[in-house]
Amino acid sequence: MLKFDWRRRTAKPGAWLRKPFWGRGYADEQTAALLEIAFDELDLELVAITHNVDNENARRSIERIVDRFGGQRDGLLRNWTPYRGEIADVYRYTIMAEQYREATA
Repeated sequence: MLKFDWRRRTAKPGAWLRKPFWGRGYADEQTAALLEIAFDELDLELVAITHNVDNENARRSIERIVDRFGGQRDGLLRNWTPYRGEIADVYRYTIMAEQYREATA
């Protein structure tokens, strides 16, 4: 799934896998396919990915994708997203279209 902010020419991918499918690389490949759609088909400028600060599995998966496609970790966003009845802090990573194109050339 991709959530769009068309005014900013930005998308945010989302992937939720059930526990039996964790650790098999499915989230990485799904995100790679969504990046291709965002940049090659929709001509967006930026894809932003976040994870809750306590989610180490998500961090590792996102960092693999960001490294693979030339992006970076932008920083910590405090009180950013509702999570389990509270407001959670998240780390935000971004990949720009030119970074993606350079990494996939």
